[in-house]
Amino acid sequence: MQKVRGFSYYDVEQFLREAGAEKVNEKAIMSFKEELEQEVKELIGEAEICATYAGRKNLIKCSDIDLASSLKVRKAYFVKKRSVRRSASSKAKKHAISKHAVLDIDELEEH
Repeated sequence: MQKVRGFSYYDVEQFLREAGAEKVNEKAIMSFKEELEQEVKELIGEAEICATYAGRKNLIKCSDIDLASSLKVRKAYFVKKRSVRRSASSKAKKHAISKHAVLDIDELEEH
């Protein structure tokens, strides 16, 4: 059975308080915790792809996480930039997003 790991309620609350929140609702803490865990899972998944491409099966390096993070930022920038310039149907937007995702994977292969 696989252990389920995550961020503790207390740590997330402290993080939000250090970020400047004086009062934090319990629902807000739980919502932020879920979002944070989802983002981390996605980032690790991308880093795992980078490590596999580099020929490492069991080791994820800091450089893999940095690369995955920069690729994610680029994807978000290109998708946002393209959707702002055009107002197309949802089908066309999905095609544009998938097209950019393919381009970013191609960029990954160049590294």
